[in-house]
Amino acid sequence: MTVTAIAGLIHETDTRIWKLLGKAVDEARDAADYSDVVRIEIDDTARKRNQSYISIMANLDCQRAVAVTQGRDKGALGRL
Repeated sequence: MTVTAIAGLIHETDTRIWKLLGKAVDEARDAADYSDVVRIEIDDTARKRNQSYISIMANLDCQRAVAVTQGRDKGALGRL
């Protein structure tokens, strides 16, 4: 379901929904504990057919994404 659809259902603006989602993501990142991460894997994949890539860092031991960033350029590793 899109943010616009959710906003319409609860009679709120999509801007407000995006702000709330951003706050929730920030709080989850602050609370995340990566002290048990020992082995990681980095891979990239196309988000869309037009080859817009994202790079993903994952914990190999529990198969959980640790970080995601746009692109697969030289700077992607630093952003992860």
